[in-house]
Amino acid sequence: MSENIDVKKVAELARLKLDGDEEKYFKEKFNEILNYISSISEVEIGDDVLEKDESLQKIFQQDEVQKSDVSPDQFSDYVENKFFKVPKVIG
Repeated sequence: MSENIDVKKVAELARLKLDGDEEKYFKEKFNEILNYISSISEVEIGDDVLEKDESLQKIFQQDEVQKSDVSPDQFSDYVENKFFKVPKVIG
């Protein structure tokens, strides 16, 4: 693939400081990635791959209410106005 990746620009966007050896290393790695993507895009697929497979079907299970060993009293310390009260996660 003949794409040129500006490693310096990518490093700048990622807020990385790369020396000359690291730039060379990442340029090679980016080229390997682009070549791999290019080889994937060259794979030929026929229309038969895109057709629906009738042997596959969705299997649904009916929801059933079941008895639980959990009593409402176990949650009394955590419930406030019919909602669960949890610690603040986001600052």
